[in-house]
Amino acid sequence: MTGGVDRTRVEMLRQEYERQVARIQEMKSRMSEISATAVSPRRELSITVGRGGVVTDVKFLTSGYRQMTKSEISELVQRTLNEAREKMNNQAAEVMQPLMPGVDAKAMMSGNMDVSALGSVADRLPEIVRERLDRQA
Repeated sequence: MTGGVDRTRVEMLRQEYERQVARIQEMKSRMSEISATAVSPRRELSITVGRGGVVTDVKFLTSGYRQMTKSEISELVQRTLNEAREKMNNQAAEVMQPLMPGVDAKAMMSGNMDVSALGSVADRLPEIVRERLDRQA
């Protein structure tokens, strides 16, 4: 130890920080590429959504919609859109899960996460940081 600074620990913390930044950058890149397509049960319609569930494509695959009422078309679009968004949320959760140990990313993405299940933030800190904090206490 030189001048009260444990250089080995500082270097380990720096390396851990760099690893986490790299993982976050990779996640950000993968998240920007996510899209999902849903097709209605009778294959009249397909809807594709991108990041944030924004609609990027709508296709009527057959002329079957012409025999449908306005309310039937509206319901068909809404159900198909919800399915596409659910698929997109599932993909996003898969991308995010490795960065969120102990957290159900799928539940978080759907808004069904029990926040009390997260526990203490300190419990999720890297061991080396927890040790340092324990020594200061």
